[in-house]
Order: sequence, then C-alpha cells, then structure tokens
Amino acid sequence: MRSFTSRLLAFFAFAVLCTVLFPQPAAAKPKVRFTIEHVYLHEAGEAEIVGYFENSGDEAATVEWVDLDLTLLADNGQQMWSDAGIRHYPDGIEVLPGDYVAYTYYVQNPDIPEYHGKYRWRFHSNTHWVRGVG
Repeated sequence: MRSFTSRLLAFFAFAVLCTVLFPQPAAAKPKVRFTIEHVYLHEAGEAEIVGYFENSGDEAATVEWVDLDLTLLADNGQQMWSDAGIRHYPDGIEVLPGDYVAYTYYVQNPDIPEYHGKYRWRFHSNTHWVRGVG
C-alpha cells in the first residue's frame, strides 16, 4: 500500500512540475460583436440603426463588415418589417480589447414603413473582423 501511495504522490508531483514548467499558451484573440441600442424610423424606406461594437477579447481588431437580421414589431406585437442578411461595411472601425465603439448607420429598403407609434425590434448580428488595427 505504501508503494502505491508513494507512486501516486510522485505522479501528482510530476504533474504539478509539468504544469509549472510547461504552461499552456494563452490564445490571444479578439471577439467583436455589434449590438443595437435603438432603431429610429424617420421616414418611409429608411431606418437609422444606433448601436456599438464591443470587443470582449484580449486583442485589438478592425471591423470589416456586419450582417444584420432585423425585425420591427408594432406595440401590439404585429410584425411591421423584417429582413435578414443586411450587410454593412463600416469604414475602418478599430476596437481595442475590452472597449466599446459607438456606431450608427442607415438601412434603406422601400418596404420599411413610416411609423411614429411605439415599436420594438429583434435582431441578430454577425460581425466579421480582422486582428489588429489598421
């Protein structure tokens, strides 16, 4: 029994020594996401998208494009307008690790209604970025 215990202790000591001497490299990687804060409908055919890019990673990144799936819902829950895969190319937006960058852009589509009542929106965004800054 002593032999087993001493071997087990030796194994754990070796495992701890390997962990200390050969640490796993940390993978530095940006993680950028676009989030909508508000959607404004000023006139028919145009929506103003107000939001921000957030980098929750540990490396800087430059945003290349954003795909947005957006649904506008009237206060009563009725769908007013919806579109998927709305692609937008920001012009060299750089996001440092742990930082937020405010960003506003306009979506034009003849089916977007002019609406002055209360409404909500649902969205899903896919942000494509490259490592480093410009």
